[in-house]
Amino acid sequence: MTDAPKHALRLRSLDGLRGLAAVIVLAHHLSMTIPAISNAYDSSSNLAPFSLAWWFVGGPAKTLVAGPEFVLVFFVLSGFVLTLSPLSRAKREDNGDATARYDWAAYYPRRIVRLGIPVVASMVLAYIVIAVPPHPTVGGAGSWLTRQAHPNISLSNLVTETLLIADPQRPSVNPPLWSLTWELWFSLLLPLAVVIALWSRRAPVLWGLFFCGASLVGYIHHETAAMYLPAFALGALLGVNAHRIHGAVARATHTKRLTAIWIGLVIAGPALSTSYWMLRPLLSGPTADAALALRVPGAAIMVATVAFCPAASRIFESRGLAWLGKISFSLYLVHSPVVVCFGLLFVGSPWWIGAVLSLATTLVLTLMMYSLVEKPSIELASRTGRRVSALVALVAARLGKATPTALAEPESAHTESVLGESVLGAGAPDTRQLEDALRGSAR
Repeated sequence: MTDAPKHALRLRSLDGLRGLAAVIVLAHHLSMTIPAISNAYDSSSNLAPFSLAWWFVGGPAKTLVAGPEFVLVFFVLSGFVLTLSPLSRAKREDNGDATARYDWAAYYPRRIVRLGIPVVASMVLAYIVIAVPPHPTVGGAGSWLTRQAHPNISLSNLVTETLLIADPQRPSVNPPLWSLTWELWFSLLLPLAVVIALWSRRAPVLWGLFFCGASLVGYIHHETAAMYLPAFALGALLGVNAHRIHGAVARATHTKRLTAIWIGLVIAGPALSTSYWMLRPLLSGPTADAALALRVPGAAIMVATVAFCPAASRIFESRGLAWLGKISFSLYLVHSPVVVCFGLLFVGSPWWIGAVLSLATTLVLTLMMYSLVEKPSIELASRTGRRVSALVALVAARLGKATPTALAEPESAHTESVLGESVLGAGAPDTRQLEDALRGSAR
């Protein structure tokens, strides 16, 4: 038995990236309450150079409000982190550890509870925010607020949007939930993702190009599954090769060339993700769609840089970003209806008044959501997974069959990631547990 690697794979930086991504999504929606900016998303024909809209839609500041692009960062993060635990168990099982088999019987109920309870709570909150305040006229509100002004709050639509998987179209009550549909699909398809990740170890570059190509086809033909699922696959590809990449970085001589490579990646990730907006005046048709597809490899590069670049990892492990990562799922779920509400209430007033009130209210509701809903749901999800696993093992034993789940080590809901978990990834994973598991799998 060999010793664990001297330099353990550092994953806490990914919590910080998740927190930053959630803040950028919030900043994106706040910027859309400014009519000049929201109208510029519809057309760049009258976009004056160096105007506020130019800076934040087609200029260098776009990265600061690149909400849709950073949702793809959540997808890559989920692919990366969700596959790590099954992959580490598979490695240990190959090495003869009979207790290492992954407990899929616990995983599914745990995951559904973990995602479902916060989503239901966010829909209740969104309904209250929409139904209680007065509905002002939306003249002069800008194109984005105008589209958000009249969501469908019928009972049937509330149920449809809460179920996530029932309707993959953009929801109107709590629009960010569109990404949770794909998070849930990937969660259901995780066993297949693990198998594909194991296959991809033999030719990671070719598989990476294949996933990027699949996404490109999806964007050109407007096939949403092909647009988004490859981002999760790229995350899984990073996860299955994490120790290989980390070992290569640890062994590399710190030269000016290596520093230049890291700097290039730091620039390339956001640049690829936002390149469509910089090039939009020159694009049309399939070329515009192809430029949009660049946000997928851009997101993967950002995740890889934060995960493996020592300097970037240290920055994203800061306490502030780690705290944002912890509450990122709650922040993602509650912010949009609040931003729309204050944006509509203050139409005709300076935009920053609604923005300040939105920020303050969102922070309060985020902390309440995390403390009262998300944190208890993590504990409930873990208990639910254990109980279902024990029930499956009991039924299998009475039927005279093997009981692999009874032999499996207990799983914690904290070892998963969405929106993140990103989300959006859902909530921040306990990355210390993941690092301990990975150290064990490397022995």
